[in-house]
Amino acid sequence: MRVGLLLMVAGFAATASGAFAQTPVLSPPKGALFFSCDAAEKVEGLASAKLDAASTSPEARAADLAAARLAIDKAAKLREAVLSGQPVEAPYGGVTHFANLATTATSPRVAELFRRVARDQFARSHFTAAMQRASWAAGLSDNALAYAYYFVARDGCGVDGGNTAWLKADLLANGWPTIPQFGKDADQAAFLLVQHADRDLAFQAQVLALLEPLAKDGRTRPANYAYLFDRVAVANKQPQRYGTQGRCTGAGVWEPFEVEAPEALDARRASLGMSSEAEYKARFSSCRG
Repeated sequence: MRVGLLLMVAGFAATASGAFAQTPVLSPPKGALFFSCDAAEKVEGLASAKLDAASTSPEARAADLAAARLAIDKAAKLREAVLSGQPVEAPYGGVTHFANLATTATSPRVAELFRRVARDQFARSHFTAAMQRASWAAGLSDNALAYAYYFVARDGCGVDGGNTAWLKADLLANGWPTIPQFGKDADQAAFLLVQHADRDLAFQAQVLALLEPLAKDGRTRPANYAYLFDRVAVANKQPQRYGTQGRCTGAGVWEPFEVEAPEALDARRASLGMSSEAEYKARFSSCRG
């Protein structure tokens, strides 16, 4: 079974087809982009079994299933609208930005970059929609939301791997899409794809070395170099330098992973045009421990 970030929902009861339990299906876990990249019929079987086990009655199951299917259909229509650049509700607005850039880019290379980032951001926005009960997830019960998410989140299947392979070949042939040559949006788009190439740490390290001189003279956004430096360091179990990577340790409390020379952290951040660490931490007020 090919599994992509197979993160099961906490609180699912054991599978028991046809049995109705009292254990609710909770909403998707923190950070889950998708549950499974199995064929649709396998996902259907898994989701249905979980819904059986969590439903309190046949009537409740039927209502949740009907609501979930409507949500799945709405998400499918949303995908078409978003990737064609049509205005859509939060949290998918940023996707429309990149989709529109893809249609106006004069460089075929950059147009493809924007298209890929739009798909990347669309897949990642599903989790935000689920957590906020927004867009297709609005008004759903916990059970209906969890069932729908099995299908909606399959947009993430294969996106990171495909984007990483494309970007590796593109950078080898063309180099980094610098700000002076293609603008800030192209620079940011390429960075987003690198950030999401976590399954290829060697590639991320190679790009980090590529970006270092570019960050010094403004050909790439310096803060992006800092984020990637920290991401590579943490992945290699090394102290980070700029305090960008961390975790929620309590309600509204975010703390960075180990930082080298923490007494000089704000000075290092300032040298790259970044806010203080205290200001950065304040951005995570919605953090959950």
